[in-house]
Amino acid sequence: MADKASLEMSRIGHTAEQRKRDTQYQRRNLRIAIRQLERAELYLVALYSLNLGDRQAEASTDDLIRRLRSLRRYLSELKLTA
Repeated sequence: MADKASLEMSRIGHTAEQRKRDTQYQRRNLRIAIRQLERAELYLVALYSLNLGDRQAEASTDDLIRRLRSLRRYLSELKLTA
């Protein structure tokens, strides 16, 4: 219990400088995640373009691409508000 109280006290004492560093760190991590999603999307688009002839594989790939794009948009919005 005492550890939790000291942790909460340390959060209260964050300086403007620390908050700025935390925000920069969060924005950096979001930027990295967005780039990784862009790369994953490129791989999936390349897989889709192979025309494997399997409707289920193409539907799954299409679904994954849509989900990746949605997640990328969400993380981009988070980055703007961070």
